[in-house]
Amino acid sequence: MKHLGRKLYHISGGLGLLSLYYILGRERALFLYAVLFCLVLAADILRLTVPAVNRFVYSRFSAFIRRDEEHKLTGTEAYVLGIGLSLYLFPAPIASAAICFLACGDVAATAIGERYGHTKIGNKSLEGTLAFILAAAVAGFLLPLAGIPVMHEILLLGAFIAAAVELLPLPLNDNLVIPLVSGGVMDLVARMTGWTA
Repeated sequence: MKHLGRKLYHISGGLGLLSLYYILGRERALFLYAVLFCLVLAADILRLTVPAVNRFVYSRFSAFIRRDEEHKLTGTEAYVLGIGLSLYLFPAPIASAAICFLACGDVAATAIGERYGHTKIGNKSLEGTLAFILAAAVAGFLLPLAGIPVMHEILLLGAFIAAAVELLPLPLNDNLVIPLVSGGVMDLVARMTGWTA
């Protein structure tokens, strides 16, 4: 599998940061996300400002950095920001589902799309998109095992929305957009239907 390190980093990072929310509590976790975002952003700016640092980082951590990120910000800032904003803006169960969509669905789409993606939709593939929906839905349905309830209908809708967002050629990083859009739609539907965790 191509870029295995990056895929594992993506899944473990998302689920790890989400776990900290429940371990530390809302206020401490949100503060930690803000600090982490600032640190990652500062490190990335330093990397891009000092060529020697950029060469060192890219040579040592190329498994985690895409080729097109060598001379621009990585997706890590958007990832941390997307997780933090989701947990700040939406009820924790909704945000948790949206973050699982990002952590698991995005990786499944890339992995399946790279290997089996023959039916192209722009620069993505139908196979990758279906893998995204399946992985996102499974991750969402497993949340109750951790004591995080979300209605199945809302989860399925969110998984489809997240996959659609990943499919679109948006100017913003999908690490930020996927959890915010899918979380926003799920939150809106939950409010309209009167669902509460």
